[in-house]
Amino acid sequence: MHSIGTRRMYRRIEADYPSCYLTSHSVRLAAVRDISLNGFRVRCLSAPQDQTILKLHLWLPGQKDGITIDQAVVRWAEQDEFGVQIVSLSNDVDCRLAEHIEQLLRQRLSGESAEDALAKASGLYQFARQ
Repeated sequence: MHSIGTRRMYRRIEADYPSCYLTSHSVRLAAVRDISLNGFRVRCLSAPQDQTILKLHLWLPGQKDGITIDQAVVRWAEQDEFGVQIVSLSNDVDCRLAEHIEQLLRQRLSGESAEDALAKASGLYQFARQ
């Protein structure tokens, strides 16, 4: 288990986004379980080792294309979960990620539930209200 103390610069927001990660020798399916501007908690079948460098691709709700984190480093790992710190990403991905997190934070501040916020972000909210 990792420490309760934290050195994170940005608040993590609970998420459940499909993703995959690529190491130098494999591609694995995963799910991003929380998200911030500089890192993620990822659930998987078998976590990579600490300090592994990888590429991470995830699909944000309400966005046509996924985003790719060009380079991230594993900072902690457990059996089926690991945390990554973002090392390198494109300016476009950085902006899209920041906009998505800002939208989630605004929705949380307005008192919406996590499910409502995610549904609205993915466009399902309008469909369900009809």
